[in-house]
Amino acid sequence: MNINLIYPHIPAPLDRHIPDTDITACRLLNNLAEQIKQQLQQSSKDTPSVTVNIITAPIEHLMRKLATQARTQPASSNLNIILQLGASVQDDRWHPASGFTVTCQKSNPQSDQLSDILILQASRILGRSAIANQPAAICQREHSTARLLDVATAPSVLSTCLYIDNEHDADFLRSGSGIPTLAIIHAQAIREYLMLI
Repeated sequence: MNINLIYPHIPAPLDRHIPDTDITACRLLNNLAEQIKQQLQQSSKDTPSVTVNIITAPIEHLMRKLATQARTQPASSNLNIILQLGASVQDDRWHPASGFTVTCQKSNPQSDQLSDILILQASRILGRSAIANQPAAICQREHSTARLLDVATAPSVLSTCLYIDNEHDADFLRSGSGIPTLAIIHAQAIREYLMLI
């Protein structure tokens, strides 16, 4: 099975960043994907038939890649974890939207199962207060990222790993423990999911 850690590559001028810093979403997501991959590879003795891939490209390329995956590979041969950081408005200010959210494919029980496991792991590690309700207003970039769920046939979830423009979330993301903690959440959830299928 391929575990695909996917995140959209955003060109530098458009990439969201933590206000008043040069820390970008793509940089944080790359670090997160690398750490999830490393943790999964360390436990590969438990799941020797798993390959972990990091896939990043502009959103339209990712759409084509997932559409090709759907046409050419059995759904059971892939598990797609789409990573993103939430953001409100690109105005270099702090905003109140915060928290960890997981969105899954419509009518896919395996996607629902992985979503539930991710939320449970996040609430255990981050605390229940860190779990966000689906925000009422989602920025255009998040809408674009969510479209990846519509083209994938393999079990897929979109994991919004806190908000880059919420001061509390941003402090956690840029701390020494933020990204490693998020990596642990994802790696443990993926391992638990693989044991159930």
